[in-house]
Amino acid sequence: MTDTARNAETFLRQAISLADEARLRGNRPFGAVITTADGSVIAEGRNAVADTGMVTAHAELAAITAAIEAGRSADLADATIYASGEPCPMCSAAIVWAGITRVVFAAAEPDFTPVIGGHPRFTLRCADVIGSSDAAVTVSGPHLGDEALEPFRRYRTARDGADTTAADRPHDH
Repeated sequence: MTDTARNAETFLRQAISLADEARLRGNRPFGAVITTADGSVIAEGRNAVADTGMVTAHAELAAITAAIEAGRSADLADATIYASGEPCPMCSAAIVWAGITRVVFAAAEPDFTPVIGGHPRFTLRCADVIGSSDAAVTVSGPHLGDEALEPFRRYRTARDGADTTAADRPHDH
C-alpha cells in the first residue's frame, strides 16, 4: 500500500468518525475532511441538518465553510475532500465551485441510501455532476467496503429503535 493510499484511508476513517458524531447528535451520518495537496487537514465538517434545521447543512458544505471561515479559501485550490458518503449533487457542485480538485468517498449512494432511507433521492452521482463541469476534478470511491457502511447501519438501528417514521424524512446528507 502506498503512502497516498494509507493517507486516504486515514482521512476516510476520520470522515467516518465525524459521521458517527453527526449520528450521535441526531443527524444523518455524514462527515467530511479537507486536506491540502501535502496532506495537511484544513477543515472538517459533519451533517447538522437535524441540529440546525438548515437543509444545506451537509458535511461537505460545512467543511468548505469551515475552511473559508478559517481564512483557508486559497488552500481549497488543489485540495482533496474525503467524505464518509458519496457527495450529493448540491455538495458535488459546491466542491467544483470551491476549487477542490479531488473527491474521495467511502460509501456509495446506491449502497447507503437503502440502509438509511429518505426522500427525495437523486440518482445523479457525484462523478456525473462533477463530470458535467469544465473543472478538472478527480472522483474516487467507494472505498473501505463494509466498514464504510457501518455509520449508516448504526444510524438505522438507532432510528428504528426510536422513530419508525424517520425513513420518510427529507434526504439530509
